[in-house]
Amino acid sequence: MIEIMPEDVTPEIRGLFDITQPTMPRAFNVLEGVVRGRILVDDPAHPTRAAVHEGTFGSLYFGGHVDESLLAALVDEFRQYGDVGIGCRLDDPLNEMLPPHPDYDGFTYYFPKRMQSTDLSPLIQNLPAGMRLVSRDERLLIKSFDYELTLASFGSVEKVMEQTLGVMILDGEAVVCEAATGAPTQGRIEVGVTTARTHRQRGFAAMACASLIRECEARGYSTWWDCAKQNIPSVNLAQKLGYIHGREYRYTLWEMHRI
Repeated sequence: MIEIMPEDVTPEIRGLFDITQPTMPRAFNVLEGVVRGRILVDDPAHPTRAAVHEGTFGSLYFGGHVDESLLAALVDEFRQYGDVGIGCRLDDPLNEMLPPHPDYDGFTYYFPKRMQSTDLSPLIQNLPAGMRLVSRDERLLIKSFDYELTLASFGSVEKVMEQTLGVMILDGEAVVCEAATGAPTQGRIEVGVTTARTHRQRGFAAMACASLIRECEARGYSTWWDCAKQNIPSVNLAQKLGYIHGREYRYTLWEMHRI
């Protein structure tokens, strides 16, 4: 396999990747050069298979035909630089080819679309005294729960602000909840949320997400959601927000080789 840069990605290479596969929009973020990662292809001029390794979280995506020996080689290669995670639907033949002994093997729900007829207004309630919901700007970005990971993924504050949207619920100047997106691709954008442990189960996550989703949809984006199957609060929140047809898939992770 030959490593290429995003500027060398052709329509033929992009065409190998199925945007409907679980969390596949993240792979397109790498292919488009928006977030950090590596791209490998068998033949840049006449590609039949390719792989994308998302650099920050380690997700590995495939395009075209992949066999067991190539899969093992790719996992071993990328584990030299970071964790490697693979998601595949339960009926995907890839399940039978996964390398043995992953460090994690579990199940996840991928919600590829939201039913926009679901009214989000009831979720945007009055905040307690002293709290306010605000759009995330550069000054607030540094307070983000995921600041370091987000910066590592995008490479600069300017790129984060250009490519993502975010809202925060503040108690005074302290962040108690943050909803933020990934980068858009093909009209799709991921939504996620983090709430401070001391402020959970008070409706803040629903409020922040509802506000953010309305902003995304006003800009013409279709939003999607992804969470571990055992994360019941996140699954319930997704459904409350109108995400439908959650597709269960298997997620396996091999940690970075430690010397």
